[in-house]
Amino acid sequence: MTDPTTTDRSVRELRREALWQDTLLFSAAFSLGAVLYVAFETIRLAIDDDASGDFWSVSMSDHLVLTGLVVGELFVLVNNGLRQGVRGHSIGKHRVGLAVVDVGTGRPAGAARGLLRGLVTVVLLDLALAAIPIGLPTVLRRLTPEAWHVGGAAYVALLVLLVPLLLSSDRGLADRIAGTEVVRGVGAQAITTEERSKLVGLIEAAGVIGLLTVAIVYIAFFAQLLHFPDLF
Repeated sequence: MTDPTTTDRSVRELRREALWQDTLLFSAAFSLGAVLYVAFETIRLAIDDDASGDFWSVSMSDHLVLTGLVVGELFVLVNNGLRQGVRGHSIGKHRVGLAVVDVGTGRPAGAARGLLRGLVTVVLLDLALAAIPIGLPTVLRRLTPEAWHVGGAAYVALLVLLVPLLLSSDRGLADRIAGTEVVRGVGAQAITTEERSKLVGLIEAAGVIGLLTVAIVYIAFFAQLLHFPDLF
């Protein structure tokens, strides 16, 4: 099965679309992690009489964001790592008809190199998230000593992720390390079926709603601390 709407577009254009779709799925995984944390904390507060906390202490906790990032990055490791190594594509790439293959054989690179590729992507993503100037409790920030936290590495990682998408290179750092490349998929299973694509679209929408909810809660909390002078 092939999609005629993808044949007139370059691999780079399709790769950007696939990245966008995989990012939306990352937001769904992040939202799932945040929901699990809120559910756990709500149950803990309900059954433990000695526990203290309220809506704001749970929803504004760094642990909520950290749990969301852990689940999101595990999803990236599986979707953009293991799945691409074994099946030859992430969910996003499959939706646009792309495949990740070994440079020499043109076949899926295998589980080991797929996980390596995914791990490189996760590390770059986690570092790049640290570039957001709100002090996100990223996984590497929490798991490494304070002395290891080099701010410049965040911007380097951001550039490494973006440059292959903005310039002429079709292979990013993860591809070069794993010995893979992104090409057009071939065969009957080269692209996601319409039914599965609709289901993935619903999951993406739920993820965006969840991510926006977390953002709105943060804004609502900090809005209480703002004081604007009276005009009259």
